[in-house]
Amino acid sequence: MVLGTPDATSLKLDEKKVTFLEDVSSDSSLAKLKNEPVGLVNLGNTCYLNSSLQALLGVGELRKELENYQPSGSSSGNFILFLKQLFEKLSAKEDKVVPLNFLTSLRLQFPQFSERSEHGQYKQQDAEEAFSLILNDVLRQFGSLENFLKIGLAVSTKCLETEEEPVTSFEESLKLDCHINIKTNFLKDGLVNNLKETIQKNNDSLGRDAQYEISRKIVRLPKYLTVHFMRFFWRRDTNKKSKILRKVQFPFQLDLTDLLDDSVRESKSVIRDKIYKIEKDNEEEARDFKKAKKSQSDITLSAREKEQKQKEDLEKLQSKWTKSYESAFPEDFDPASGENPSSLYELQSIITHQGSSADSGHYQCFVKDELDPTGERWYKFNDAIVTVVSRDKVEQLAGGGESDSALICLYKAVGLK
Repeated sequence: MVLGTPDATSLKLDEKKVTFLEDVSSDSSLAKLKNEPVGLVNLGNTCYLNSSLQALLGVGELRKELENYQPSGSSSGNFILFLKQLFEKLSAKEDKVVPLNFLTSLRLQFPQFSERSEHGQYKQQDAEEAFSLILNDVLRQFGSLENFLKIGLAVSTKCLETEEEPVTSFEESLKLDCHINIKTNFLKDGLVNNLKETIQKNNDSLGRDAQYEISRKIVRLPKYLTVHFMRFFWRRDTNKKSKILRKVQFPFQLDLTDLLDDSVRESKSVIRDKIYKIEKDNEEEARDFKKAKKSQSDITLSAREKEQKQKEDLEKLQSKWTKSYESAFPEDFDPASGENPSSLYELQSIITHQGSSADSGHYQCFVKDELDPTGERWYKFNDAIVTVVSRDKVEQLAGGGESDSALICLYKAVGLK
């Protein structure tokens, strides 16, 4: 059986429901009580979709746009409508969600996801392709959302065989690619490699092809930064997207100062340094909050009341932090611009792949618990099964074999709500 394919028995309802310990995380009553997130049912090699949706759910501005969305009646409108309904069910946190309507709409919108095997089963797909196509379709519907996701790049193209001045231009992208080769050990290495390349193209003055160096520097950073680990490549001999198994470590806090263009580096570095100082104070307060949460023993409060009190205490703490961060931002900074005022990011979610090729194996999503200010608590979304894992477990997703390897990392600007 292919990983990511539901067991046939999972599609049948038992006459007598038995709850096992490993199923507790998806039990509806416990989910309501603990305010825990819920998973998505695998409908036959759809883990690529489930993991992508759990990651996209973390984009708060997307959730807000969907909440206010009114359908237009077009096929694209239906696609967005079903996404809206799906996110509403996930946000309700009542029970695992069956994404049948959205999956059907996805296959109508993008027929490549309807591909079947010789046995008639729907094939496994590439999660990065699903993530990108869904995101692009959403941005066509909600144009202003693009400001929270797009990266601005200054591009310099120089011929290496003449004395001609380099040609400058501007590009926009919704992700940074991490190029992986035999020397890539860290995420930053792969990002640097991908921002510089050498190509051959015609040179008019030479009257022949010549070598050109293309260099890119970042001039705009968005609130949400998508990083794609380029782990898959096409093998003609197998006709498959094979996987690069190399271990590439990623940081929980990412500083992109080194990749910035000179025109913005200094101003963003100043804000970054102020944030670093605020972060040190926040770390101590976060530890104190965690200790206080563990020592809470008011027997007069019910479990729900304790949870509500902890939530209120967390909101007070986060509100205090927000004001501290705002004091570090420029006076004319507008959060509605969707831009990151500094160069610092914190890891929010990861889509991983287990296996040796993009169209086989299994995809999962790991998401940081927003209610844990220490950043130590994460959720693992294995389709409908949701479990709590530690930060140490997430660190092991760097790859190095066919086990879970980071494919997409979604980062969020430090200090922005």
